[in-house]
Amino acid sequence: MPKTILQMVNAAQGELGLPLSVSAFDTGDASGYQMGALANRALDELRRMCRWTVLQFEYDLVVNVATITTGNMAAGSAVITNIPTTAGILANYFQVAGAGISPAARVTSVDSLTQVTCSMVNTNTAAVSNTPLTFSQHTYPEPPGFDYFNNRTMWDRTNRWELLGPDSPQMDQWHRSGIVVTGPRRHFRQLGPFANNFRIWPSPSEIAAPLQLVFEYISLNAVVAAGVTPTYKQYFTVDTDTSLLDENAIITGLKWMFWEIKGFGSYITAQNRWVDYVERLKGRDGSSPTLSLVKRVHPIFISPANVQDGFFPGPVGPNSA
Repeated sequence: MPKTILQMVNAAQGELGLPLSVSAFDTGDASGYQMGALANRALDELRRMCRWTVLQFEYDLVVNVATITTGNMAAGSAVITNIPTTAGILANYFQVAGAGISPAARVTSVDSLTQVTCSMVNTNTAAVSNTPLTFSQHTYPEPPGFDYFNNRTMWDRTNRWELLGPDSPQMDQWHRSGIVVTGPRRHFRQLGPFANNFRIWPSPSEIAAPLQLVFEYISLNAVVAAGVTPTYKQYFTVDTDTSLLDENAIITGLKWMFWEIKGFGSYITAQNRWVDYVERLKGRDGSSPTLSLVKRVHPIFISPANVQDGFFPGPVGPNSA
């Protein structure tokens, strides 16, 4: 049975010879309240020390087909009017394509049920009415609790190829602003400030059915809230919360952090013990690959190394007898 945060706080207090608190989040108990705050600090430190397998999650992203519609544009304007409906179109998340509209143009605001404003003006020399438009979503928010990506886990499962990226800002601008704006593979990058958004390029305006993408990420949510259905969150907030990360690492971290806050120089010894303990946890977290010291790993499939140098397939040559 995992320890609750109050039990972890009490364990640290007991080892330090302090009175036990009845709550870690009651401001009336100064020691318990300080311990609760330090537990969250220890949690932050632990999260940053390793890509803990318990915090690795997979996110499946469904990219929907584009919206094909019509609208009116005045010459040299960024505003599109008379759209039958703007339902489902989100500012900063959708690209717009149409006559005289740059491939880099995005929707910056949804003004009404029939009007949007784009990030770029059109290049039309005269007003156009009921011109065909394509609105496609190329930017998506990351999942709740997202911290950072697990590298090279971004795949297009529909087409069975790995996404290219993450693109640098320079590469992204080259794609969106240069002469060649598309290619055979789809790219991605992370772009703010809208909750560290996941942007794909080219915009999926060509797909006829939903596109299924996937990536793995490290979550901030290392705390489990008590309940029939577990829910995850970033920090301890009530006494019954438990941790996905090692509870003894939190208790040990609490001890040296409490000593440090109180100004005791002896906290260094406790800190070193904590670091040693966390290093042992890191060493056995997840599985480890077998490392080879040879220059080339032997292939598991038949290769040219399996074919003899001459007289194939035999029996011919001087040794045929």
